[in-house]
Amino acid sequence: MNMNPYYQTLWAVWGNHILTVVFLTLNFEWWLLAFMFVNLHIFAFFSEASIHRYFTHRAYTVGSRFKEHVLKLFAFLTGQGAILSWVTVHRHHHAHEDKPGDPHSPYFFPWWKIYLGLFPKEGYQKNLIMDLIRHRDRKYFIFENKYYWLLWTATWIVSYAIHPLFFFFIVSGSAMWYFATSVVNILAHKHLVGYKKYPEAVANNSLFLQLLTSIGNHNNHHKRPRSYTYALDESEKDWIGLLIEKVFANTLAVPRGAKK
Repeated sequence: MNMNPYYQTLWAVWGNHILTVVFLTLNFEWWLLAFMFVNLHIFAFFSEASIHRYFTHRAYTVGSRFKEHVLKLFAFLTGQGAILSWVTVHRHHHAHEDKPGDPHSPYFFPWWKIYLGLFPKEGYQKNLIMDLIRHRDRKYFIFENKYYWLLWTATWIVSYAIHPLFFFFIVSGSAMWYFATSVVNILAHKHLVGYKKYPEAVANNSLFLQLLTSIGNHNNHHKRPRSYTYALDESEKDWIGLLIEKVFANTLAVPRGAKK
């Protein structure tokens, strides 16, 4: 079945949400809520290290193919769309920050459409992802984009067969991270919480969102999107950026402390 990548993304996003709710309904214990919160931050690292800061913003390079394969796995487990699809949407977001053409700006779309992933289906420029189309892993990117829904269906079946808790780790981690990114997108861009450290950049920073999601310094990100860390001065902390620097990064697009 040749499904449009738009609907394949929704299959994974909605599927992980539905399966999380079903699992909790059938197996509820209070400790599972703490498990989900921990999952949120594990999947924050999966997503930020891979599909966001590496594949989209090219914030750093890696020194081995093994690390690049690990990052492709992390990107898949994020569950918000195949690499080609996600990078396309996110680069358009940065190209049209909170202006017409931004595919998920809360100024142009209601919050529920953003949360449900009902972004525009058309209007994306292929030239924004030419680096991926020419990438040495382009065959994988195309394969993942074509069979994303089948890959996720297989992931659900295999992970449950391995162990129900492993299954729940994957579906709840992906669902919780999607919740986190949606909350940051809506609240930070609408300036409903936090403050704007850099007036020339969109969105707000928020200590509340930082504690909740690990990506609360969203104004910092829009100020310097190619930075591997959201901590732009010594007073700020970003454990995800620290792990990227210590575990994955070979070279950095923007060294820490750089003014531009």
